[in-house]
Amino acid sequence: MNSLEITLTLPDPVQPKFCRLTLDGGRLIRASWTGGRRPRVTTKDLDVQSGSHAKRAFGRARDEMMRKGYCRVSDAGGAARGETVLEMLVPNRCPADVFDISPDGGSLVVGTMLAGAYGAEIHLVDIATGRRRLVHSEPPEPGPAPLGKGQTFLHTVLFHPDGEQIVYLLNGETRLLDPLSGRQRRLAAYREGKDAAFNPFCVHPAWNRNRTRLLVFDAGTMVRVLDADGSPLWEVCTADPVTQCRAGALSPSGQLVALHRASRGVIYRHEDALHDVTNEIEVWDITAGRPIARIPAPVAGRTVHRVGFDPAEGLIVGNPDPVQGPCGMSISTGELAWHFPHGFLTSRWDTCYAWDYSPDGAMLAIGRRDLVDIVDAGMPAGDPASGLGPSTDDRTGPTGRTNRVRFSGDGRLLAYGGDSGRLVIRKIR
Repeated sequence: MNSLEITLTLPDPVQPKFCRLTLDGGRLIRASWTGGRRPRVTTKDLDVQSGSHAKRAFGRARDEMMRKGYCRVSDAGGAARGETVLEMLVPNRCPADVFDISPDGGSLVVGTMLAGAYGAEIHLVDIATGRRRLVHSEPPEPGPAPLGKGQTFLHTVLFHPDGEQIVYLLNGETRLLDPLSGRQRRLAAYREGKDAAFNPFCVHPAWNRNRTRLLVFDAGTMVRVLDADGSPLWEVCTADPVTQCRAGALSPSGQLVALHRASRGVIYRHEDALHDVTNEIEVWDITAGRPIARIPAPVAGRTVHRVGFDPAEGLIVGNPDPVQGPCGMSISTGELAWHFPHGFLTSRWDTCYAWDYSPDGAMLAIGRRDLVDIVDAGMPAGDPASGLGPSTDDRTGPTGRTNRVRFSGDGRLLAYGGDSGRLVIRKIR
């Protein structure tokens, strides 16, 4: 017999609302109430042929309420390891892949775009209650006829180390937003194809582990490292007639920078660049002001979707296009140290849309389709059962392609989301 039950909350500081959904065999029972009032109960007999059909009907009812702003919350302090602490659908029927979790693990910042990317919004979400607050709206940019408006692609939102301000990337402009005052400050800005060769769908601003240094991409095809106040610490020009910078990252300490450079002949098959087969990851030492390694991309002929570092800063970690891996490559030798093979295909590695290390470096979280694997970072290509593994809670809906995973600063929580619009937070410790 199928039996599932969840209680959803529409957070409101004055008059919260609740909805309890129960799947009892072939019946879906909905109880709705406000505050301490008596629930209004309705029952629907499902015209289903199997248990899987009944569970899908349960999921549709859950998501119908979540699109209205309801969410599923539980106390993180009392939750068991692996339990879902928050589940929600982000606003505007948008993918849930632009978000960050605050350093103290108490809040989320979520970026969404309006229909057609004509307008964008940034919300703050209180993890304990699910209550969300709109802190910034971005109108469509001026554009040519016939629409008369331009698109506003919101690529990244990141908490400042103070836990209040927000760094975000809109089209090619990196800004610092103070939600309390509404004041904004430009940290870097470029126009793709006009004053820089960067692609904002590929290169994004990124902090080091303790958020003391910020990597940004600027006009003139400049890559810069800023301190937390926005002052420049280091820069390098990546302009080149044949190659493009396709990804970048800061090491956990902020002392090293990784930049993936590839020929346009490799990326786009441009005829004028077919003679150049550059496809490598440069590792720069900021203090020395020079590159210390050039590592070939892990899969010949494939660019790298994302680059980063392992906690000890001895490996470059990345995943080749199209979304494979991840893998670790030695900075000193360039050799492949580990990777995740596909379960049954020999022509490619396992699917990887995103990954993140826990703050203590003990765990590696990998975003796959509809789930997240959490493995022991000391044996990353081993059995996922060595870590927390995927959620087995049938009440939690699918994320689709899990395009972002992010540990909280204290390592207690893991947030992840994907193109289904679902954002989930699970307790890790």
